Amino acid sequence: MVQKKNETVPAEKVVESIPMASFVTTFWEQFEKSNERARKLREDREDAYFNAVREVIQFNKQYRHSLVNLYEQAKKTNKDMLTEVMSQINSIAVKEVVPFEDREELTNQLKDVTEQMEKLAFTPVKSFFHVVDQLEDTFEQNTESGIAYTRERRNAWVQVRKEYVNKARNTHLDLVERSKNSLKELVKTR
Repeated sequence: MVQKKNETVPAEKVVESIPMASFVTTFWEQFEKSNERARKLREDREDAYFNAVREVIQFNKQYRHSLVNLYEQAKKTNKDMLTEVMSQINSIAVKEVVPFEDREELTNQLKDVTEQMEKLAFTPVKSFFHVVDQLEDTFEQNTESGIAYTRERRNAWVQVRKEYVNKARNTHLDLVERSKNSLKELVKTR
């Protein structure tokens, strides 16, 4: 039988072969990449929120515009009905021999009354739409400036964080190197 020789590797070489520095470097690189991914995700989330706010505001404006169009259509229908009523009144008035001036005055009065009623009916709605538009525009501006301020504040600390990570990495590598040297010395004394 062949016996294997027990090869003993000097302890110093064993200590040298421990890849601690590469582990520490990889750890800090992964930390920095994770930090960068978190920053990117946070900015994407902020952008998505702001886009959602814009889309909701745009939808609301289109909805209010369609309500105004609906009102305009109702107004047109009312004018058509008024014209029809006036023509019927004129035909009745001709039969009853009402003077032309009286018919014209009655027509003008009916037109004035309907116009005033339309204005009265739509004024609160217009005011409400105007206030809502202003609120939405202000909310959009505040959201945009809030996101810009938050990013600006975060970016002001980026250099400080990078410097801190760099110092921590160097301290960690220094600690590993000192531990390695201490282990070498310990092995030499044995």
